Amino acid sequence: MMLTQKGSLVRILGIGLSFLFSCNAGFAQSGWTKEKGEGFYQLSFNRFSSSYYFTLGGEKLSTNTFTQNSLVFYGEYGLTERFTLIANWPLQIWNGFNTTETVSGLGDLRLEFKHTLLKKYLPLAISVAPEIPIGRANNFAQSTQNDFESINLPSGDGEFNVWTTLSTSFALPNTPLYGSIFGSYNFRTSYEDVSFSDQIAIGLEVGYQIAGKVWVNGRLQGLNSVDDVLVATDFVRGDGTEYTGYSFGASVPVYQDFHLSLNYRNYADFLYSRRNLYSAGTFSIGIYYQVKPKSNE
Repeated sequence: MMLTQKGSLVRILGIGLSFLFSCNAGFAQSGWTKEKGEGFYQLSFNRFSSSYYFTLGGEKLSTNTFTQNSLVFYGEYGLTERFTLIANWPLQIWNGFNTTETVSGLGDLRLEFKHTLLKKYLPLAISVAPEIPIGRANNFAQSTQNDFESINLPSGDGEFNVWTTLSTSFALPNTPLYGSIFGSYNFRTSYEDVSFSDQIAIGLEVGYQIAGKVWVNGRLQGLNSVDDVLVATDFVRGDGTEYTGYSFGASVPVYQDFHLSLNYRNYADFLYSRRNLYSAGTFSIGIYYQVKPKSNE
């Protein structure tokens, strides 16, 4: 596919695409759960575009430009005082290179079941999040240069996997400042008889409220493979992907319980070096709505 000088690399470079839409939602983990009946619902639009790919060995290559846009729903709902249900679902993902048509499809659904272990003094929670492969695992984009060429740009990775996360948080009593840290383990399975390495993720977040209205936050996350992946055994499933991600976000109230959110995310090498992914900034804009629990009075 893409037999131009740069485009001839695309068969190799497509391997990292699945992690763009599985990780770029950017929702950090925390030790808090929702109160019973409390809800948080967000719809966001994300845009990513890059012509720089980092190989399994960490080599930086220049390729045709890959662009991904996505419309993502994220929601949290307090089922009980100690149990929260979370959904993260790309409702539509648009993928394409500058030398192909753009193809789109539904993304994989991630359902997270979060339980409070400690709540009062040091919030501590554990969550289990199966990722259900309901997206298009095979979605071929036709070349705009050669009619007989195409490339697989899926909107789902075709693989069932489960994230298990332990997270803790703190909030200062007289200052609108909070922080969270977490560690996650991703148990991966396989797609079409190709098995993938499990992964470990770590991260932290710090947030502060300005003038009692605008929340700002900074996040740092790292992803590392459990096994050494030396050969790209599959085309678009992200096996061996590693990175350090950082992001900055802000949210501001716009009307009653509706808020506008903005976020910028990018990659670096200071925790884990970039491997097997396209690297550039992702810009996100969203609107979220908060449902407060009903009063017991």
